[in-house]
Amino acid sequence: MEQHVLPVIKDWKQFNRFMDSELTWGILLGFHINFLADLFQQAHAKGKKLMVHMDLTHGLANDPFGAQYLIQTLRCDGIISTKGKVIACAKKHHCLAILRLFLIDSDSVEKGCALANQVQSDYLELLPAMCAHGVVRVRQYSDLPLIGGGLISSIQDIDACLAQGMCAVTTSNFALCEEYMRKRGDKG
Repeated sequence: MEQHVLPVIKDWKQFNRFMDSELTWGILLGFHINFLADLFQQAHAKGKKLMVHMDLTHGLANDPFGAQYLIQTLRCDGIISTKGKVIACAKKHHCLAILRLFLIDSDSVEKGCALANQVQSDYLELLPAMCAHGVVRVRQYSDLPLIGGGLISSIQDIDACLAQGMCAVTTSNFALCEEYMRKRGDKG
């Protein structure tokens, strides 16, 4: 994935804005399962790719069966979850898999990285992205590509995350995504 800023899409207005943008990848968060088929159909028709945050999708169990439904029925392009079994299922079905890790304390970092390494997630999403020593701590346990999420509010925040060694950041601030694209030329 070459896109450095991944928009988190929480409603139809943001989805339509994403569809009209030059961005390729987006993350669905907080939608009801009944809307997912339509969202994927529209996105795929325009050559766009969508990931689903399974922990925060209404009406969808955050388990391997839910992941199978997303992958096999809806042709989901990627799954984000805090659950190792969901990530393992996504990997088994050749779907992009991102394990989400909250940087709470040293123990959570060590256990989260061990889980990510065990299930072989494609990426590890760190929250909050602006944790000063997050990347350094994670690098003690894992060399997986990193995505930062949470507390991103400016282009300088994005640049700081990328300079620390993250390959991308997530943000629900679509205007910030567009501003970054204009100033840095990232089109995904």
